[in-house]
Amino acid sequence: MDSTLYSLLNSKPDKNIAALGFFSNYQVEEYFIEGKSALIFGRSDHLWAHISSSSEIELSLLLSKYHTKTKYYYSVEDWMIPLIFEFGTPEWVMTTNRYILQENAVLRSPEADIVKIDKGYASFIHENSDYKAFTSIAYIEDRLTKDISAGIIENNMLAAWGFTHDDGALGFLHVLDKYRNRGYATEIMLALIQERKKTHKPVYGNIVPDNNASKNLVGKLGFKLDCKISWIKLHSTELEDQSLF
Repeated sequence: MDSTLYSLLNSKPDKNIAALGFFSNYQVEEYFIEGKSALIFGRSDHLWAHISSSSEIELSLLLSKYHTKTKYYYSVEDWMIPLIFEFGTPEWVMTTNRYILQENAVLRSPEADIVKIDKGYASFIHENSDYKAFTSIAYIEDRLTKDISAGIIENNMLAAWGFTHDDGALGFLHVLDKYRNRGYATEIMLALIQERKKTHKPVYGNIVPDNNASKNLVGKLGFKLDCKISWIKLHSTELEDQSLF
């Protein structure tokens, strides 16, 4: 990331936490600036457009010039959504609430036997995911290879797990039904937080609004609600899909 873009994003690090995390893991393919706003493109599982803006006028100008580059929009604030929809109809929208771990949170070390998850578990994790429509086996393999993960093995089976998304957010937290109510979700989160703190990066995660169990868990661990954000895919023609990928 060049110095101009880095300075723009770091002028509001909490607001741009997802973009800063994403582009510490993946390259900036190209970016465009209008005033104090930026539209930034980078590829993980798809070519994603990241937005850093507080101005409807500046963002509208950027979208009008560069919306044809992708149909995927990353970590979008509510006020941005109508501006994006001016250039297409949504195929899907995934909305979450962002929670950030407070710096003064005091946490114990995990007590369970935690293992790093081998990418060979990617198919199993995908099969048991509640969000198959929004992810892929290849994406899970990529994340298990490139960043931290935490798993608990019971009876030679991966019983509980968690790892990070492409922006470094803690996620994919899951415990198989037969192993629930044993505190495994807490142990996985404690292990992930411990590993993330070693990198001195912000510790945060995104939770869908109706996931009360996860919201209660992060609240107990010292996370605070930051904001609501969404991931968007616009409808595209077959020709456009071929040109994007």
